[in-house]
Amino acid sequence: MNILLVSHGTLCGGVYDAYRMLMGPTDTIDTLSLTVDGGIEGFRAEFNKKMDDLVDKGVLVMADLKGGTPYNEAYARYLQDPDRIRIACGLNLPMLIEVGMDAASSDDLEAIYQCALSSGALGVSGADAPGPDACEIDDDLF
Repeated sequence: MNILLVSHGTLCGGVYDAYRMLMGPTDTIDTLSLTVDGGIEGFRAEFNKKMDDLVDKGVLVMADLKGGTPYNEAYARYLQDPDRIRIACGLNLPMLIEVGMDAASSDDLEAIYQCALSSGALGVSGADAPGPDACEIDDDLF
């Protein structure tokens, strides 16, 4: 199974760089950025070339934004091959870490897609001030 990260600008490359810092390199994750210089037509051509190379083993496309060009190109390709492609939107680092770990030990595209959806949502949270009953926190943690 393969994972393709797609985004506007260099977001997907940055998320993948952070993943490699934490989890190490992998040959099952690739990236493709929509850039001002490359434009939509250039992105479309490169996206389809990458998908042609990856789709035989199944592909989870992780996009930054639903409705944006990277997502729309992935969705158009999904409609052509719905058995071997899934798309998860809202790309974030916790999502990629969970998906990357699962994909290392499983080729179950549907299960890994579901993992992306749940871990992506769980990866977004806020920070609250500690309440009066909170334990003291060591200063060196912040």
